[in-house]
Amino acid sequence: MLNQQLPLADYVVVVFYLLAILAAGFWFARLTKTGRDFFVGGNRIPWWAAGISLYMTTFSAWMFTGAASFVYNTGWFGFLYMAVKPIGFGIGFWLAAVKWRRARLTSPVEYVEDRYNHPTRLLLSVVLVLSMMYWPGHHLASVSKIGAPALFPNTPWAVDALILFFGAFVLVYTVAGGIWAVSITDVLQFLILLSVCIVVIITILASGDVGTPMQFLASVPPVEFEHSIRGNTVYTHWYLIGIIASGVFGNVVGDKAQRFFIVRDEQAARKTGWLAIALFFTSPILFGLPPLAGKLLWPEISQLAAMTGTTKPDESIFIAVVMRYMPAGVVGLFLAAMIAASMSALDSVWNTVSAIVSVDLYKGHLRPQATDREVLWVGRFTVVGLTVAAVVMALFIVHSDLGIFTISNIVLGLIAIPVTVPLLMGVISKRPATWSAIPSILSGIAIAAVTRFDLNWSLGPQYLAVILVCLLPLVGSGWFGRLYHQQKLQGTAAVVAMGALLWLLFAFVSAPTMEIGVSRNGADSLWLLLALAGVVLCNGLFLPLFARDVVAPQERVSRFFEKLQRPVDVASELGEETGEAAPNAIIGWAAAGMGVVPLILLLVSGGENAMIYILLSAILMTIAGLFLKTARQ
Repeated sequence: MLNQQLPLADYVVVVFYLLAILAAGFWFARLTKTGRDFFVGGNRIPWWAAGISLYMTTFSAWMFTGAASFVYNTGWFGFLYMAVKPIGFGIGFWLAAVKWRRARLTSPVEYVEDRYNHPTRLLLSVVLVLSMMYWPGHHLASVSKIGAPALFPNTPWAVDALILFFGAFVLVYTVAGGIWAVSITDVLQFLILLSVCIVVIITILASGDVGTPMQFLASVPPVEFEHSIRGNTVYTHWYLIGIIASGVFGNVVGDKAQRFFIVRDEQAARKTGWLAIALFFTSPILFGLPPLAGKLLWPEISQLAAMTGTTKPDESIFIAVVMRYMPAGVVGLFLAAMIAASMSALDSVWNTVSAIVSVDLYKGHLRPQATDREVLWVGRFTVVGLTVAAVVMALFIVHSDLGIFTISNIVLGLIAIPVTVPLLMGVISKRPATWSAIPSILSGIAIAAVTRFDLNWSLGPQYLAVILVCLLPLVGSGWFGRLYHQQKLQGTAAVVAMGALLWLLFAFVSAPTMEIGVSRNGADSLWLLLALAGVVLCNGLFLPLFARDVVAPQERVSRFFEKLQRPVDVASELGEETGEAAPNAIIGWAAAGMGVVPLILLLVSGGENAMIYILLSAILMTIAGLFLKTARQ
């Protein structure tokens, strides 16, 4: 049976944890004196802190709500979804991590003016800010959705109230400490998350409710590669392929790329990426097995509805499993871990967007003479505005019929992929012309919209189509430019031919099966024709600019790639103080101190099993903290 009302010990643990995170934010505020400190930590963030922070930015309580419900509804298919994500990240990391550090940046799109041009930097700044404004709302909705059934069971207003509370809470410590607070609290949050998730899995297997480990795995139905979630969103093996492809671009740009250029040099950037990859491979075990166990315990969603008292009860499967097995106080510790995951992703996006607004838009366009101190305060005020937008977005998400998982995947295909493709291509290849990013973004958004809302393609094929259309102007701009320079008619004909080939693809490929043949509504779709006409027109208008790059290559692009070939000289560029061990000691002792929290729970928990689980949590956190204290920067 599931206890709906938590004991007082769990509430005490959650409050204690929130106060500890708030204190950490203000502690590291003393290291934040300039805009560079706020956005890149003076390049003094230890590589292991950056790696953990990078891992933590890729998920939130969404992993325990949207993704957990996906595993609950699809079984092993959802488990595979978690398992394949490291592949895309690994490819992107291999291509870009060192280059990001050598670019010597403050903002994720700061390099765009050197690599592309000033109008592209402005467009990318605006579009990236707009695209990233969804995710804070997504994280707020997730953490509130997971916390409400446990902290305030059967309370209709609980989700909305928690959205307001968590939004204000993260705002305070992000504004105070900048990237230092973001990265360091990420480490503390990760240690709690890891230790408690391990304890949850051990508890499930030790209970005997799902049998032995082999019996448990055998009880889950065999994997199926076609699922329909909430009536109209189809997921097939093409979705897994699309996730890998989109992850190549999306997991190493924006706020993710920031983790590579806040460390001291490219060696640290490599370590950051390898650590994140290793952690990614733990996700299927830590976050996939509990929802699978929940499916065996409560095979019908209606059984969950009686427990959670919320809409879309399958999004509460993870917390239902935890509340069934965890002793007093440990549920609160687990809630703290889930709150930690969301706050990690939330503060990361806010710090990144504030960097874009203050550095790229404010200092780069509105007030070039702005002082570093002024940029710092603009960044902080930006976070305040983002908080309001996130709260509004979160309220919309929790009251939508689509669910957190589906909405996030739709936003990924519509906006995120078209933005991330030129960001990554610009730093790894000289091939894209300086004006190619603008038609790439606009073409990608147009195709994303028509494949989603008109052709009704499933998400995987949609992702692949958007990536293809975004790559064409980037990779082909030099060829188009040479043809246009030789003879204008040839260049124009090449762009028109590109549009015709795209029409054949969209009109005669039937998604989600990806079989060749006239698709259901692609061949006679007016919206498809209009979107492709827009793609052809957009690329055609930029042909003279593509040709100009062929005739007169931009010197700033050459300088940019020369910089990417030059290793970072820490002593001359940053100063030897970047090697100081103070952050390690502070983080390590703080992490070890968090291990004391489970020990306090022994005073309120009874039973031999409860004592074992609590002691295990304490030991795991303490060992990890002491290890980090002595880790090399």
